[in-house]
Amino acid sequence: MLGNVIGVGVDDRDHIFIVHRNDTFDSTAEIGAVANPKLSECCVPAPPVLEFDPAGNVVAAWGGPPADKSYVWPLSNHGVAVDNKGNVWIGGNGAGDSHILKFTHDGHFLMQIGVPGQPTASNDTTHFGRVAKVTFDFKANEAFVADGYGNKRVAVLDMNTGRIKRYWARTATCRPTPTSALQSRRADRAAVPQSSALRRAEQRRTRLCV
Repeated sequence: MLGNVIGVGVDDRDHIFIVHRNDTFDSTAEIGAVANPKLSECCVPAPPVLEFDPAGNVVAAWGGPPADKSYVWPLSNHGVAVDNKGNVWIGGNGAGDSHILKFTHDGHFLMQIGVPGQPTASNDTTHFGRVAKVTFDFKANEAFVADGYGNKRVAVLDMNTGRIKRYWARTATCRPTPTSALQSRRADRAAVPQSSALRRAEQRRTRLCV
């Protein structure tokens, strides 16, 4: 059974990935099968991430807090994106969701980007502030993060390492970081960046829409 669906992504096979909040049910009326004591034969919450083939069949389901505590699952997962290698990126917009998770398409953990449980700080390069959406520029090998429910910025990451290369934000100051030549730019219209998309334009330019 699905809860609040909060993100949809599509891979290069036209498989659809969704992320939903599987803790948004009425425990007595909707998921009685997992109540203690059991209240009914129906229903059971599905794992947070589901993969569907083009015919609509569920081919995989995974996600949630790991038993080995190898990563921190977001308190309120938000947004799912699939890159050109089939890897799945997930953010979160709950209190303390200051990181991004990266998995293989079948749910094997690859990377936790950013330190969980941190306060919002639009100039910080060690964590995020309640990420809404991730978009990719495959040619540049960059991930564009709409870091907007807590922070008020767009951050650009190296897709392999997760390192923040640059960012711009409403509340950021123009302060380069010597070790990475990081530069921030003010963008007063980006009050709450909730999503982003890249579009190839003429003259080989790439436009970012936030």
